[in-house]
Amino acid sequence: MYNTKQDLLTEENKRLREEIEQLRKENELLKFPQSSGCLPQFLIDQMDAIIFIKDAGNDFRYFMVNENFCKVQHLSRAEIIGKNDYEIFPPDDARKYREDDEKAVYGKTSYSFQEEVNLPGQNKIILKTTKSYVSASNGNKFLVCISHDVTQSVEKETRLKNAIEIEQAAHQMMKAIFHKLPSAILIKDIEDNYRFYIVNKKFEQMCNMSKEILIGKTDYDVFPKSEADKYRKDDIEASLYTESDPMVIQEIVTSPDRDVNTHLQTFKFSFSFKGKSLLICVGVDITLQHQMMEQIKEALEKAEQADRLKSQFITNMSHEIRTPLNAIIGFSQLIAETEDKEEQKEYHRIVTQNNNLLLTLIEDVLNLSELNSGNVKFNNTEFDFADAFRDLYTQMKEKVFRPEVTFTTTPSLPSILVRTDRERIIQIIGNLVTNAAKFTSKGTIQMGYACKDNGLEIYVKDTGLGFKAKNLESIFNRFKKLNPFIQGTGLGLPICKSIAEQMGGRIWVESEFGKGSTFYVWIPCVVSSIKDK
Repeated sequence: MYNTKQDLLTEENKRLREEIEQLRKENELLKFPQSSGCLPQFLIDQMDAIIFIKDAGNDFRYFMVNENFCKVQHLSRAEIIGKNDYEIFPPDDARKYREDDEKAVYGKTSYSFQEEVNLPGQNKIILKTTKSYVSASNGNKFLVCISHDVTQSVEKETRLKNAIEIEQAAHQMMKAIFHKLPSAILIKDIEDNYRFYIVNKKFEQMCNMSKEILIGKTDYDVFPKSEADKYRKDDIEASLYTESDPMVIQEIVTSPDRDVNTHLQTFKFSFSFKGKSLLICVGVDITLQHQMMEQIKEALEKAEQADRLKSQFITNMSHEIRTPLNAIIGFSQLIAETEDKEEQKEYHRIVTQNNNLLLTLIEDVLNLSELNSGNVKFNNTEFDFADAFRDLYTQMKEKVFRPEVTFTTTPSLPSILVRTDRERIIQIIGNLVTNAAKFTSKGTIQMGYACKDNGLEIYVKDTGLGFKAKNLESIFNRFKKLNPFIQGTGLGLPICKSIAEQMGGRIWVESEFGKGSTFYVWIPCVVSSIKDK
């Protein structure tokens, strides 16, 4: 029992001595600035930095602080000296400060870092802190901490960094746009013989050369001399122009490999940059617009031609229709008035002839309208072309009968089994024979055919008036009449041409003025068998 009480007293005495020693040290820390004559305290209070000194050998308790530290913490010096971070700051902050303190002390060196600090009643500030381990001659260990408020500097640096990043991003964006622009851009150094200084992708594509090859070259290194001379002349003149009033040039640029012609509307003007006199050349590709304008021009010309042809057609039709109608009306009245049988028979023949002529005119117009609609369907059937050709020859022989004209066909025509549109081929041949009869007052008209190039080549040959060489290209034009004294609308040959082409074939003529003409038509068709009769 005695030993137990004695032990308790010993333990209690030990604890009391430790508390007294701790109070003594705290009292010394509080009295240190005053006992040193206030000089060190005065000096650190005059400094702009936040300064505090901790006793590394006494649980990192604050040994000395300056007024800036007290102002930042909103605490008095008496509330700070002798305390450690855990007694002043929140646990998480105190733990962070202790880790930094130990790093400097255990490393026995200076340790610098930058941190955000939450101050009581204030926004966050950024401090740049240096913690240095100091060992006094009496063996005491101190941690000297000097902090500078770098909030404004960091914010300024951040703004500057962001501005630089934005500028770099904008530069990259402008560079990308520069190379993606559909216009060809070339910048030349005026003072260095107009050498290529900067080019974009469109210009590279137009020249079919990379920028590595183009940069540093002149027009004479890239283009033929004749073209380079023109560009140089334009460049010298454009050097006097500014961006507010550029020189505008319409030109055709040929790529150096001579494969592509590009229509450009080029703007040129001088520009100074970092002491350099530069010539800016911006070429807008107007090739498509040029093509569209050409198409529009062609369409207008066709429209004007169509309008002229329409007027001509109406004039022709008025004359062609009025003539048979007048004959039909006049001779029909004569038939009713005369009692002479022979006269009635002749008048009836004239009326019938003009009825057929009027019907032919109407049929031509309807045929052309149908062919122009694009909705023509061809009825391909299999038949013996020789039989169809002989039947047509018999019919046409009666229609084109004239005493001084011999109408013949090639004897011993081959019998050919074909698959095509019978009616359309007969229509073509009939129109060609009718046309030959109009222009042949004496001599011969011959029709025939032969197998050629997996199709049929049909011909109609006459010894009529023939055509002058200058008219051969226009005889297949619609409403074209080379002889106004010959009846017809000028639609027969155009109808033949349209049918032949829509069947996949073609039509052409060989003629000598005053000696006659030969019209040829080639139609592709499936030939199943060939035999001689």
